[in-house]
Parts: sequence; C-alpha cells; structure tokens
Amino acid sequence: MSVVAHLPRRALTLAEEESASPPAMELTGRRKIADGDRALAATIFDEFHADPRYREFVLGCLNCGECTTGCPAARFYDFSPREMLQIAANGDATTLWDALQEKIWACCQCYTCNMRCRFGNDIAGIISVMRELSVIHGLESTRRTLAPFGRSLTLLMTVGTQVSSDMIQPDFFRDWGPFATGSDKVWQVSPEVMRKAIPVDVLQTTRSAWEVSVQTSLELFRIYEETGVLDMLRGLDPDLTEMLVDIVEERREEFAEARERFAADLAGQRGTVATFTG
Repeated sequence: MSVVAHLPRRALTLAEEESASPPAMELTGRRKIADGDRALAATIFDEFHADPRYREFVLGCLNCGECTTGCPAARFYDFSPREMLQIAANGDATTLWDALQEKIWACCQCYTCNMRCRFGNDIAGIISVMRELSVIHGLESTRRTLAPFGRSLTLLMTVGTQVSSDMIQPDFFRDWGPFATGSDKVWQVSPEVMRKAIPVDVLQTTRSAWEVSVQTSLELFRIYEETGVLDMLRGLDPDLTEMLVDIVEERREEFAEARERFAADLAGQRGTVATFTG
C-alpha cells in the first residue's frame, strides 16, 4: 500500500489535530490552545475574517518568499511575513492564536514586504489588524510585550513622536561618537549640537519631532478619543491611560490660558484686528 493511501482525505478537525495520535500539530509547529482560551481564540478568528480590511489586504500568495527575503525582522527573529500571510489566508483559530502570542510584535512595520509582494498583498496591514485584535481583547501576551514601551507610547500619544532629544544615548548611536550622541546632562551637549549628528536627509524633521506645539498634541489626543484608540488602551493598561489623560488635561488648561492671553493682547491693540477663535 502506498504512503498516499495513509494520508487523510479531508482536513483534520481542530480536535483531531490536537489529539495525541496525529502528528499534524508537530509538523505544522502549532501549539495546543488552553481550554480557557479556546472560546476567545474562536471569537478573535471570526472577528479577524469579518474585518472589512481583510479582503482588501489578503489577495493571494505565490509562495515566492520575496516578502520574507527583504524583511529586516526575519533576519534576527523567528518571524516571516509569508507565514503571517499564510495564516491570514489559510489558517484557523489555532494558528492565528499562536501568531498573536508573540510573532506579530516582531514586525517592524517598515512595509518592505508590501513593496516586494507580486500580488499586491498588504502584509504589514494585516499584521496591524492582528495587533489591534490582540489589544482590543487585552491578551496577556500583549500586556507583557508592550509593558517596556510605556515611555515611547506616552510620547507618541501626547506629542506624536516616539523620540525626544534625551533619548539619544551613546549606546544606541555609537557610530556618531560620544560628543554628538549623549544627552546634554551626560555630555554637556545641547540638543542643537545633537541634531547636527542626525543624517542630513532627515534633518528637516527633527525640530518638529522634538518641539511639538500644545495645539498639535491636543488634536492628536482628540483623534485617539474619537476613534476608540484610548478605549483600546484603557482595556490593556488602565494606569497608563489615566496618566495620559492627566497629561492631556494639563495641556488643555495650558492651551486655554494661552488663548485667553492672546485674546487679551488683541483686545489691547489699536485698530481693527481679527478675532481669535482657537
């Protein structure tokens, strides 16, 4: 009897794959879902495929591997954009759940995979959808993964950037030299000097990245409020969310005071002037 005769003539059910006798789980590298997480995994799987972006982002796959070949994260981590696309297109609740635990957070969101894909798949986009679902449902693995990024997240949601001048340390940018990379407190170097060490092609963006106006910060935070991003974060890290709300409330008061001072200055000027409406 040939080996082919022993192959299943239908797709194995999830229960069959997770049972002790078939080796399918070992062959595919999938891990068994805990009984307490099975219902949540099924819910996330249904929401993932019901997302309106799914059909737009997942078009097909030639298995050419170009997306993984150009992926920076694939060089250093157990991560493959092609695997993520295969999970999105052909996976089930088990494979999706496994990817949500760790792999989705290895993506740099550089969109190199998108540019290389011959089918025009939005691989980085579908990974973003996976990330959103893991945050919305407050997965414990997501809490652990995002915990070290509290400071970057605070900066991003309050001023619109993850970088500030005091974050440029010698250990991160050794090729720049100690006198251009250290913070002003450590090396007695001003931010203006540090800016000169940044590559010329991005130099024009550093000032706006480090010196964000209060009005811009408030506009960004309003977007987070109205789009539900703040509610997503509150379910994942309520303490960080409350801290962000406190920071923004202080800036709202600061902006209101500045607007009042500006209106008073206009009122004190002679002649016809435009009214300030905010």
